Amino acid sequence: LKSTPPSPPAISTNGVVNGASFLPGIVPNSWATIKGSNLAAVTDTWDKSIVNGKLPATLDGVTVSIGSKPAYLYYINPGQINLVVPDVGSGPMPVTVTTAVGTSTAFSVTSSMYGPAFFTWPGSQAVASRQDFSIAAKNGTFAGATTVPAKPGDVIILWGTGFGPTTPAAPTGVQVPADMTYSTSTLPVVTVNNVPATVYGAALAPGFAGLYQVAIQIPITLADGDWPIQASIGGAQSPAGTVLTVGH
Repeated sequence: LKSTPPSPPAISTNGVVNGASFLPGIVPNSWATIKGSNLAAVTDTWDKSIVNGKLPATLDGVTVSIGSKPAYLYYINPGQINLVVPDVGSGPMPVTVTTAVGTSTAFSVTSSMYGPAFFTWPGSQAVASRQDFSIAAKNGTFAGATTVPAKPGDVIILWGTGFGPTTPAAPTGVQVPADMTYSTSTLPVVTVNNVPATVYGAALAPGFAGLYQVAIQIPITLADGDWPIQASIGGAQSPAGTVLTVGH
């Protein structure tokens, strides 16, 4: 019997996307996802591979190169890789995945300084928490858990990626240190049902990588409902279709 040799990794068409919106394009130092085939032989995360806060550039023999720089690998499986993009700057960037079997054909993706997007829960709800870290979501979102939506006037924290450079510049390739606040260099604008919300600040979340916290106050004029929520920063807008449930 002839055994079929394992195939080298291959990146899908439009297979390099923002890690929160899953739309094509990447942002330096933010989350991205690669879709494809034979991307890894196993499923794994970086949980056991972070040493002294340093994020791994290789996981079970898998490496990803973006603009000739190694990416930081969070999750690998045969069909998907989740990663933090290295500090590559803007413009078209070649992306390759390398495994023990070989290296994929290079895929060109556009890197932009800004590509804001909120992470989402079921029902396209923006991931949101209160200052005590309780979840702000429609009840019934998670089986077996009672969740309370945000009320008008509540201050909540939204969680996203792609909000661009910070002041001071955050160190790359490590979990964000907690010794100072790495605020976005420009404050984002956030609207809920096209009503501007008060934005108290936006900064990288300490202890994580490429994860931004955006603190807003829900406009007090909003009625109850599932309202579209969007952020804009640096001339880029988060995609439509994300909602925030407001309720009393």
